[in-house]
This record gives sequence, C-alpha cells and structure tokens, in this order.
Amino acid sequence: MALGPRDTTSLVMLTGWDATELKNYQLIDGTNYASVVAQINAALGALNSEIMSDPLWSSLVSYTENPEVEYRMGVSNGFQDHTEYGRPDSQRAVTEGHMLPLRAFDRALGWTWDYLREARLTQIQADIADAIKDARDKYRVLVLTRLLKRGDDSGALNGLGSAGYSPGFATTAGSTSVDFTPIAYGGTVFTSTHEHYIGIAGGAFTNAVFQDVKAELREHGHEPPYEFIASPTDEVTIRGLTETYEVNESLVAYGAMHDRALVPGQTSGFSGYYVGVNNDCAIRIVPGVPQYYGFGWKSYGMNSQRNPLRVRLFKGNSAFNVMAMTDPRAGNATTPVQYLMLYTQFGVGVGMDRTNGTARYTNNATWADGTPT
Repeated sequence: MALGPRDTTSLVMLTGWDATELKNYQLIDGTNYASVVAQINAALGALNSEIMSDPLWSSLVSYTENPEVEYRMGVSNGFQDHTEYGRPDSQRAVTEGHMLPLRAFDRALGWTWDYLREARLTQIQADIADAIKDARDKYRVLVLTRLLKRGDDSGALNGLGSAGYSPGFATTAGSTSVDFTPIAYGGTVFTSTHEHYIGIAGGAFTNAVFQDVKAELREHGHEPPYEFIASPTDEVTIRGLTETYEVNESLVAYGAMHDRALVPGQTSGFSGYYVGVNNDCAIRIVPGVPQYYGFGWKSYGMNSQRNPLRVRLFKGNSAFNVMAMTDPRAGNATTPVQYLMLYTQFGVGVGMDRTNGTARYTNNATWADGTPT
C-alpha cells in the first residue's frame, strides 16, 4: 500500500494499458443511426437546393420529365396581299425535334456494423461530404460536357433508344444526325450549314472572340447582356484584354475615374466567379472548363425554358434530386445505413432553341470537343 495523498504523479500509463486503444475509446461519441440519417438528409437537401438555385446553373438550364423536344426551324412564308375575294393560302411552321438523354448514377457509402457501433461523427461527416462533392462534380461535368460537345449523344445507354439522338447547338449538317436550319431573323436567312462551334487559331482569347460571340447570338434575336464561361487557366489573358472591364475587388477602393463591370465581385465555389465584361459578355471563370475553351449564351432567367440546356429528370420529378437509399443489390443490411448509397437519375441535352449557345476553341482553327474535369 502506498501512503499519502494522490497527486499528479499518479497520472501515468500503467504497464498493461494500450494508449491507442484507450484513445479510440475516448473518441467514441455515441453516434447513433438517427444522427447519421439526419446528417445525410440535411446534406442532400442542401445539395438539391443549391443546384436548383445556383446562379450559374439556373441561368443555363431548365428541367423537364419529357424525353423529347420539338422546335421551329427554317423560313416562314410571311403575309400575302389581301384581295377582296381571294383567300390566303394556309401555312404551317416547319418543326424538328430531338430526344433528351437520361442516365442513372449511384455512389456507395460503406460502413461495417462494427465500425458503426464505435464510430465518431466527424469521420461519418467526412464520408458524407466526400459523397456530396462527387454528386456536385457529376452534375457540373455533365453540363459542361454538353456545352463543349458538337456531336450527338445516342444509344440505349443514354436513354435514347436505338434511333434517338440528342444533338448539340446549331452546327453544319455533317456534324449531326438532326439537321437544323435556324429561323430567319431580321432579314437574315440561314442554312443547315450554320455553325456555332468555332475553332480559332492563335492559342489565346482576344477581344474579337467576344465581339463574334455577341454578333452570333444577336443575329438570332438574343439581345444583350450575355453570359460567358471560361477556364481558370485563361483568366489572366481575359482580364488583360483592352475591352475587358474588370469587376470590383472587395478589398480595393476605387476612384471616380475607374470604369468597372456591373457584375458581382469574386466569390468562390461550385459555379466560379465573374472577372469582368467584354462586349456585353459577363465573363465567369468556372472550375473544370478546359484551357482555350469558352461558351456564350443568353440567359432568360432562373431555370427558364428558353435557357440553352434542358435537364431531363425521371418521370414524375420536377426538380433535380439526389436521394439516399439502401443499396438493393447488397442483400440484407444489419443496420439501415450499412449499405447506404446515393442515387440520382438525370441527363443533359440542348433545349428548344439550338441558336442560344455558341462555343469557342481558341487553340486551333479546327473545332475539337472540350473535355471538362
């Protein structure tokens, strides 16, 4: 027996104790299944709301459950001179159409029963955050891919059957299986060789790029202002152009003689940030856009049907949705979240106006599809 009061010299690791195992015991925080489910539901609710309301993506897309799009094209016949007894000839619009893709995506979250018994919430939160990032990236990459791809999507794998096609924007007939002649506008008549995917030699953005984007959208009746996205790699070049008016930096005080762009200053995150305006194009730097590529369009409002892209959802849905469910292929789980997976089903195609979008590749006079990351 030891004599005297216990003091701090008694706070030692005893011979038979394992420090690592004791640390693990201390970190067990009583996390239960209900708290895990609550964390997942909160994260998914925030993600779905973010995608639907994000200022970039909502300016680009609209949503539908319908698998097809139909639209006018070509030249109308106009009015005839009225006569007292003659009747005008009946006329009808020429229409064309295409299909919208639809694919299913999932992402597993696997935790063993033994782990869940002793889990600490910080690790589970990290797993959930990682899965949410993957869902966000999947959406971003599919949208950007459709913007920078001239050719058609096709095939049953894309939900288009054996004969359906999901084309890009206006392009020459040899580049698509769904020929498109833009509607005549302002006295200008177009043909099925009209091209909105433009390759430019030189390896850099210039003022002429934005002048041409503006002219191409405007000749179809899309009036300024326009939106334009570009790669972070091209930001310095774009900022340095003589016709680029830069945004206000939050930490800089500007004098009365400085002209600045009337768009929000830099923000970070999912949809990038504005860097300036050039020829009525509000230029946004977006992560994942490859170097030398850009895309311009006219936004008609949040999730407007006149926006360039149409996102197809599974029948019965009206909003983008990533859901959590027990993997039906995994057998019987010991706990409700042991074989958890995230699941979503959507596809990205061009909407009802194939003139509302024009892509640029500034590193070659011949167009090549971009590969977003």
